[in-house]
Amino acid sequence: MVILSDILLFLTTALVVSITCLCVLLRIRMSDSYTGSFLTVLIPLSFQMGLTLLTTYLSRVLDETKLLSSSYETYALGATLLSILLTTVLLLMLSRYLIKLIRATEEQKHLGNRILTLLILLFFILSLWIVFAKSGGSWVKALTDTMHFHFFSASMFLVIHGVLGYIYAKKATTWEEERLLKGICYTFLPLIGLFPLDLLFFRQVAFKLVYLSFAVLSVYLYYFISRRYFLTYEMAGRVTKTKVKKLGISDREAEIVSLLVEGLSNQEIAKKLFISPNTVKTHIKNIYAKLEVNNRLQLFNSLKQ
Repeated sequence: MVILSDILLFLTTALVVSITCLCVLLRIRMSDSYTGSFLTVLIPLSFQMGLTLLTTYLSRVLDETKLLSSSYETYALGATLLSILLTTVLLLMLSRYLIKLIRATEEQKHLGNRILTLLILLFFILSLWIVFAKSGGSWVKALTDTMHFHFFSASMFLVIHGVLGYIYAKKATTWEEERLLKGICYTFLPLIGLFPLDLLFFRQVAFKLVYLSFAVLSVYLYYFISRRYFLTYEMAGRVTKTKVKKLGISDREAEIVSLLVEGLSNQEIAKKLFISPNTVKTHIKNIYAKLEVNNRLQLFNSLKQ
């Protein structure tokens, strides 16, 4: 079980860090607001996963003498404080990000942010008190308890985010909002089932199955970026109505294709062209039939070719 835990921890950390680096590069290149929002969550998550991996590695390679030395005690104290701080920041950023996505007035969002900030601050103070009171003055024990239980316990708070994502995804008015809220829903609702499995099989190791949810979130954000950036932004400047019309579709269909390439949802296209969403769906169905594709990804690939 220990070997399996170490392998899963390494793979999960590598995945999260890789996608974080990708978001950093895209943020530098295009200054997109979405990648900026993703980084507020991915950066503290990457540092937290990296710190967990480092601490697990040190506990494996250092002998007992070094683990009991004053230098390691100092490291344990710093790592414990940093881990609790990173977990708190991650919860705060995820909560703010979720509130930013949901459909609510500015006053409601402001109130929600204030309430969540207060609750997470209380969580931070309570975490410090529990970890250090339980350690009995041993910083190594405090670090072990933090790595095994603190981030794991804090992750269960995100089940609430999954429920809210499920509720508000139905009320979303844009493709981006709907996809991102569904991503939060799909990521954190499974924690309900993973939590008891961790208590049964992964209780005494640093890695927990609930951490796979963060890997899923990272992959989902990568999929969103791929859909929005690689298949939309890169093509937006190259696809024109004239080029599209050569494929045998009408002027209106060519207009809709151009808007699809820009990343607009069916509802946004309907508003822009002053037609009903059902009419947009009919046009898209006809476009798919003429170009022999079944979805937007295939459509973009067809246009690119």
